[in-house]
Amino acid sequence: MGIPIPNVNPVLLLESAAVVTAALSAMITAAKKEMDLVGVYILALVTSFGGGAIRDLILDRRPFFFVQRWEYVVLIMALCIPFVYSRRLYLWSRTLVARADIIDALGLGFFTVSGTALAVRAGMPAVICALLGVVTSSGGGVIRDLVINEIPQLFKHGRLQSAAALVGASIYLGLLHLGWTSDSRSALIAVTITVLLRLSALWQGTTLPRPHWLHTGNWRAASTDEHHRP
Repeated sequence: MGIPIPNVNPVLLLESAAVVTAALSAMITAAKKEMDLVGVYILALVTSFGGGAIRDLILDRRPFFFVQRWEYVVLIMALCIPFVYSRRLYLWSRTLVARADIIDALGLGFFTVSGTALAVRAGMPAVICALLGVVTSSGGGVIRDLVINEIPQLFKHGRLQSAAALVGASIYLGLLHLGWTSDSRSALIAVTITVLLRLSALWQGTTLPRPHWLHTGNWRAASTDEHHRP
């Protein structure tokens, strides 16, 4: 008689891995900013759930994602305590996050498409659906950086995070509109393309075209007098 294998939901497994990775990344950032246990915990929460909370506010959706999945709130606290007081776990977390590119990319694709799908079900216009997909997957990181008083990493050149999310959301919406395939297959295709774009940025250095002021350092527009200067 064989040992029964538990039925594991792969979507829930991916969601859990993405939430935990985002939380650990925020906890490392909090440690660099010399925060205490409360600061580490709050920063981990806003990073993990900030994007979903903004989406739910805009869609007037209740309960919020972090209320519906309250187990993650408890799990993050359970991770924060040993993270703050154990040097070994802190170093292990840094190693894990540094090697979690695939989880990062999968989480980006998953939360982008899930946020877009929720907006579609709420009857939002296509452009708003796509933007809410980006907000769901990336909003928490923006809130984290604002809390620690830094320019959000999302807005800096070279990340290909919001761009990958926007492409994935647009592809998902396009496939739904065309009706060429089922909802689940459209979601899978969109997640796959988002993941590939994100990994190409992380592994191959793929970026959007560089803004001209990053080449020259000249971000000021020339004045009228400068245009007519001989």
